[in-house]
Amino acid sequence: MSNDVARTLAELRARVDALEAWRAHQSDLLDDLINGDVELNLHPPTDPSDDSDSTPDALDEHALIEWVHRSVAGVIARPLRGELKWCPVWWEHPEAVLRFEALHRAWTELAAEPGVALSLWIRDHLDPCLRELLNPLGPFADCSHNERYRTLNPHTPLPTLPTINPT
Repeated sequence: MSNDVARTLAELRARVDALEAWRAHQSDLLDDLINGDVELNLHPPTDPSDDSDSTPDALDEHALIEWVHRSVAGVIARPLRGELKWCPVWWEHPEAVLRFEALHRAWTELAAEPGVALSLWIRDHLDPCLRELLNPLGPFADCSHNERYRTLNPHTPLPTLPTINPT
């Protein structure tokens, strides 16, 4: 039994060390990005032989709204009880738009796949996304059906601080 405990502790220590190394690496990458040491390329170079004019990263707001209404809101038929919040004009919340766009991109890749892909999309993408959106501290926290906090107070992004002293 003592060997099992020692082995388990050693495995946990190794996992913590690996997570700390990953966190340190991610912090270094973020520092480099914030300090301008590297540039973030959100639009990788396109293939010159590609004739398509559409950019896959472009946000089509109307298509996203239609997709959310049809594929998410249209099939979720549970009553929201307790502190769970939904905003009927979710597209006015930048965080919700970002999350739904990410969800839609995952849907586009997985929904057409055979087998368990759709189930995986629900488990790995839809459910976590809805947990965040409907969370009592989520983007709809101050919304209600009759009176909307956001109409009185415009969206203010979360403040950030530099990771190094600017002086």
